[in-house]
Amino acid sequence: MSQNLAADETLDRSQGPLNSNTRAGKRAARTTWTEMRKAWQAYALLAPTFLMLIAFMYYPPILGLIRSFFEWAPGTDATYVGLSNFRAYFAYPETPREISNMGKLILFGLFSNMVVPFVMAEMIYSVRSMVAKGFYRLLIIIPMLTPGLVTILLWKHIYDPKFGPVHTLLSAVGLDALALNWLGEPSTALYAIMGVGFPWVSSIGTLIYLGGLAQISASIYDSCLLDGCTGLRRVLRIDLPLVLGQVRLLAILAVIHGLTAFNTILVLTDGGPGFVTTVPGLTMYKRAFLTQQFGYGSAIGLMLFVIAMVLTLTVNRSVRPFGEDEAGR
Repeated sequence: MSQNLAADETLDRSQGPLNSNTRAGKRAARTTWTEMRKAWQAYALLAPTFLMLIAFMYYPPILGLIRSFFEWAPGTDATYVGLSNFRAYFAYPETPREISNMGKLILFGLFSNMVVPFVMAEMIYSVRSMVAKGFYRLLIIIPMLTPGLVTILLWKHIYDPKFGPVHTLLSAVGLDALALNWLGEPSTALYAIMGVGFPWVSSIGTLIYLGGLAQISASIYDSCLLDGCTGLRRVLRIDLPLVLGQVRLLAILAVIHGLTAFNTILVLTDGGPGFVTTVPGLTMYKRAFLTQQFGYGSAIGLMLFVIAMVLTLTVNRSVRPFGEDEAGR
């Protein structure tokens, strides 16, 4: 092997820079292949996992995206229809309302998943007692143990127009005019859905921010203290710029969740009253699994995938963590 490499180097020097680059690439490829052969046992152990990932995690969504150009249902042959599924969805009278609802939920999700957890993380991080700080972290983690569906059903009871706590509390303080059927009124249904999870202290978001704050050097805080940069000024000028990586991550997660999640709407209102709270994801689910229009549902899924990709790239380009620009250069 060493003799071959030496021969390659001799040829590189004698045949010029262009051929030298080609030879270097071949040497790198041969070295990589040699290293892979030495670790063949590790690749053999990983192969079943990757095969199952391809079969169960990658193949179904890719097939679904391809079938968005077909009219098909399980057990029947797929018929190519081109862009007919997309034209049918955009010709649907409720499509503009669905997209508008989705946009509102995304904007609200950016606030509830980014701003509120950041405030909570700052409050916990500012606690001096390590015991108290650990206790607050535990309180933040506990809601993660509760299944999401249980939380949604609990909020459905909270909004109950007859026996729910919201109705009872408003009636008790003399605000009967506000004791509405929050999920049944077209003017309040979507905002009631946004209120689920109040005060919106996301466990994952708070922990992510806490991890980012913990990585800030203590010397930076000492310098801030000497310069008189404390309180809200320190948060805005020091903490926030140094956790922009976490901000970007949570922004992307909030966008993807706002585009794809419909379980809360399905359980609370089923898209009603009428179509007031319907979103594209809910229509995708109903068309695919209730009316067996899988091609139509796949078309909506492809549309959501494209929107998610565009918004994700936009967030990646617009939110630049401190030092990333310099590292990229």
